[in-house]
Amino acid sequence: MKNNFLKTYYNLLMNLKDIFIKSDNKKRVSLIKDVLILLLITCLIKIPLIFIRDIGDNLISKFLDNNLNFLAVWGLLIEIIYIIVALSFFIKTLIKWVEQLIEKEK
Repeated sequence: MKNNFLKTYYNLLMNLKDIFIKSDNKKRVSLIKDVLILLLITCLIKIPLIFIRDIGDNLISKFLDNNLNFLAVWGLLIEIIYIIVALSFFIKTLIKWVEQLIEKEK
């Protein structure tokens, strides 16, 4: 499964590269702008998780007397959740976007 995912993602990036190379300057600027917007949205996903982390920090501080081990594990758990959610969002959105670009090229 991992090998298949990497192969699919590699093919996706190669298709995006081909589209980028074949495009004129105006379309290239549009492609770069779209990728930057996708990266920005992916970064914005972290905002709700920061609030959740802070609520958890406050609860741990209140009920567990500022236990640094629980605070560290809680912070790590939130970061792992963010990485999984952000990567899933970014990859799925990029796949749909490149597939649409390929259909427009045909």
